Amino acid sequence: MEPLCFLNGEIIPLRDAKIGILDLGVLRGFGVYDGLTSFSGEPFHFKDHWERFQTAAHALGLTIPYSAEEIREAMRKVIAQNAPNTRANLRMVLTGGEAEHGITHVPGRETLFITAEPAVPLPNELYERGCSITKHDHQRFMPEIKTTNYITAVTLQKKRLATDAIEILYMNGDRVLECATSNIFIIKDGTLHTPDTGILKGVTRKIILELASGTYPTTERPIPLDDMHSADEVFITGSFKDIVPVVSIDNHTIGSGKPGTITRDLMRRFAAHTRQ
Repeated sequence: MEPLCFLNGEIIPLRDAKIGILDLGVLRGFGVYDGLTSFSGEPFHFKDHWERFQTAAHALGLTIPYSAEEIREAMRKVIAQNAPNTRANLRMVLTGGEAEHGITHVPGRETLFITAEPAVPLPNELYERGCSITKHDHQRFMPEIKTTNYITAVTLQKKRLATDAIEILYMNGDRVLECATSNIFIIKDGTLHTPDTGILKGVTRKIILELASGTYPTTERPIPLDDMHSADEVFITGSFKDIVPVVSIDNHTIGSGKPGTITRDLMRRFAAHTRQ
């Protein structure tokens, strides 16, 4: 079946989707983005993603011209066509639309599009044996929201592949922040720790904190590099990857070098949560 997308209120063939060259998303990189997954044709934790998308749009003064229910229904239609009977990954992008004098945003001209495709999971061995990530000193612009500025992440993909890492871990000097497309957790003496500021607080991150509550102590705090290196366990989280154990960071082995018991327990809990 021919893939579809949602563009400015219409469901159209993906191959026919076009954005004008005067769009602020093209001219100035002015826009916000959200990524979410779906199970059984239904966007996963849609309310959380929608609230985050609204917050991001508001931060840039962008107007979302559709209601939450209109967007949810559009997602369902695109999923049904593009990824029937399987997990799907969705991307929702809102730009400033056609610019005035090449730079001025005019409210009401916004461009909004949604795409969906069958999810391509990471190799199962990464979940079973753990993965490696590599560090890079970088603080995202407006880190609390998802803008369309992924320049650093894109330019670092060669480094990531060369080091056989699955993610780039952003650092601010000696402080652990987040990965290019994931949040990070460390576990020390049975307590979960995750950075609290200078990051995007992801939806999967939020779910993990909720699933851990009542069983494991959790803290949101600044995490120095030494704390991460001395952690018993480390894992990353994201809508397109769920929970992935981290066993090495730039050739530094974490804990025993194998996925830990708490990480595995949270992986089981999260998998059960996606089936609800």
